[in-house]
Amino acid sequence: MPLFSVIVPVYNAEKYLSQCVESILAQTCPDFELILVDDGSPDGSPALCDAYAARDSRVSVIHQANAGPTPARKAGLDRAKGEYVCFADADDWVETRWLAVLKEHIDAHHPDVVVCDIARDTGEVEQPVYADEGYYDKARLEKEIYPYMVCDARRAPFGTQLLPGFLYTKAWRRALIAEHYLSDGRITLYEDTAMTYECLWFADSVYISREKLYIYRRVQNSNLRHYRPRFFQEIRWLLDYVNSHLAPLSPLFPTQINAFTVHNGLIRGLSMEVLYGGTGLAAAAKRIAAAMKETGLAKDLTLDGLPGYIKLYVLLVKCKLYLPALFITKLRLRAAGK
Repeated sequence: MPLFSVIVPVYNAEKYLSQCVESILAQTCPDFELILVDDGSPDGSPALCDAYAARDSRVSVIHQANAGPTPARKAGLDRAKGEYVCFADADDWVETRWLAVLKEHIDAHHPDVVVCDIARDTGEVEQPVYADEGYYDKARLEKEIYPYMVCDARRAPFGTQLLPGFLYTKAWRRALIAEHYLSDGRITLYEDTAMTYECLWFADSVYISREKLYIYRRVQNSNLRHYRPRFFQEIRWLLDYVNSHLAPLSPLFPTQINAFTVHNGLIRGLSMEVLYGGTGLAAAAKRIAAAMKETGLAKDLTLDGLPGYIKLYVLLVKCKLYLPALFITKLRLRAAGK
């Protein structure tokens, strides 16, 4: 049984897949299997996957009809044999010491989860790991991590997380993530967040490293860099899921979940309309009005724990003043050079 199962969902990744796979196969720690999940990719990715499997016995391939990244990762997880599971996206890559560093911490501490940090191919990471490096038993997690995990109100800018919810910057004990893997297949936005924090809550111990071992490629067609007509509905599904799976676990979480939803849902949705909506603000306001009526998202947001300027956004949307909310968003984005 290998120590690590590395799972890579693959869809239209022909341009980047080789760099991703080669970086994994070049690991200085050889104790892993690599599972490539071809999620019905229409480009040359399936043939590339099969070529790697033919070349290296550590590589296996799953071919399936397109279902999205969450079901693709689940298909890989169902096949995985490793004690720990790691995920990578097919357009990213990893340092050659990635698994070796994770193994060092596993050998030393035997945690349920090992966290590393992330670098970007261009620019700075918006959500680095802010938590102190080291070993966290359950008592230390309860004191130092859980109160600030989903949204750390002590830090600026608003929306900062002490421990980002990226799925791919962590090695998970397989039994842990298999038990708490995302069960709502509709969620394709922030799907890693939906399960990461639940898994961390049920972990007995975590080792946090600040070493940047995973490299994220910022591509133009990523989830949040194009217009998503059903964005607010997707946020509604996410909010319903975390409210049923995470919020009941501790009184620490509802306020953090609300802040996360305001930042990553409401404000990001307004920004998406301004940047990528392709119409004037009046038309965008009508779309937001329809989305709020359909989802009921605004009425479920609260002002608890929000800074004053963020409360303004929430109040405007709650009062159905969508045009002023969009106008303020446009001014803010312009000031930020976007």
